[in-house]
Amino acid sequence: MTSKLTARFLVFLGLSALITFSAAAQGDDLYLEITRPGLRRVAVATPPLLILPGTPIDVAQPFQETLNADLRAAAPIAVVEPRLYSLVEDDPRPEVLHQRWRAIGAQFLLTGTIVRAGGQVVVEARLVDLVSGELAFAKRYRAGISATSVAAHTIANDLVQVFTGRPGPFLSRIAFVSNRSGHPELWMMNWDGAEPRQLTKHGSIALAPTWSPDGRHLVFTSFLRGTPALYLLTPAEGYLKLLWDKGGVNSSAAFSPDGKSIAFASSVDGNVDIWVIPTQGGAGRRLTTAKAIDTQPTWAPNGRQIAFTSARSGSPQIYQMDADGTNVRRLTFGGSFHDEATFSEEGMRIVCTTKVGAVFQIATVDIITGKRTVIPGPGSNESPTFSPDGSMIAFESSRTGTPQIFITDAAGVPHQLTNESSNHSPAWTGASQ
Repeated sequence: MTSKLTARFLVFLGLSALITFSAAAQGDDLYLEITRPGLRRVAVATPPLLILPGTPIDVAQPFQETLNADLRAAAPIAVVEPRLYSLVEDDPRPEVLHQRWRAIGAQFLLTGTIVRAGGQVVVEARLVDLVSGELAFAKRYRAGISATSVAAHTIANDLVQVFTGRPGPFLSRIAFVSNRSGHPELWMMNWDGAEPRQLTKHGSIALAPTWSPDGRHLVFTSFLRGTPALYLLTPAEGYLKLLWDKGGVNSSAAFSPDGKSIAFASSVDGNVDIWVIPTQGGAGRRLTTAKAIDTQPTWAPNGRQIAFTSARSGSPQIYQMDADGTNVRRLTFGGSFHDEATFSEEGMRIVCTTKVGAVFQIATVDIITGKRTVIPGPGSNESPTFSPDGSMIAFESSRTGTPQIFITDAAGVPHQLTNESSNHSPAWTGASQ
């Protein structure tokens, strides 16, 4: 299979090649540096919630496993090693019990109960500050028997919000491209790889999905009519709309933060440039005019700038311009190749694909200082994207032999989300439509 880099630039010359991508591993300190600089992790003890009588173990256990997995992946939380929990002897005196939990390194203690009530599961969660002895958080959750994982994800999100002021990414979804059904079609899965479901069945080539800010729509490139055109898909309704089919290559779409505009790359005028159209379709506006390939636009969270890849300096590099196409400046240096930029949620960093020797790797770049941090990993690692809260990175990697989607967890360890056939082009949304 043609490498993704080669495919991306050859497709703009009229070839319809498919693509491959991937990711990286790094230590805990480096992980926190690349995702949330300066973030301090809090030690939380998370013993199993008390299972009340009448609650089937096959209901309680998956709930607990999902909650544990989420909390281990939560960037601001350092889960205390569970093997130490047996050292804490119970005591009716809260101040004594809290001291014993502190003795094994815990700063906070998560406790609670889980019980089945008819066709629902009721969970009570309490987070205790072990220094002050006060409740930092307490809440009751209800969910259908078949939706206990949603309750677990919601609790994890709420606990992250206690420490950061923003909910975690555990109810988020990742769209991607997979050929497991025989053709490169759009698929969607939960943040942890659970519940994969096919979104398109066109029997054609689908590329580069991107979410609308509200999580209701996807724009992607499809060869449904023979040539690459932009389509808008509403997954909940199965509604498909042709947005742009003006000839040439049309790809790499990106929604503006307010959801009103879509930037993309098009060769409708002969050269590959960045264009913008209204989300509902209509006349396009060309933003770049350099005599070089300009592609892969991505909007800054404030909606006032667009970063993009350009070969105008002789090699692919990341540039930034105002949303009207003015004030162009180069963002990436220190390497012969940078592509596929995505902004972090605070807008001060981008994550992108770079090249180290002959291998593609993931890198982050501080927009203010220009500092580049390469995240090395086995295989070819490409197509990175931040989680909605900026605490994790999804990417595609060839380390297993075929392109698969991975994410990093709170310790910087990569976790494989897909394993069936080839999978690439992860696009992450936090909206829970």
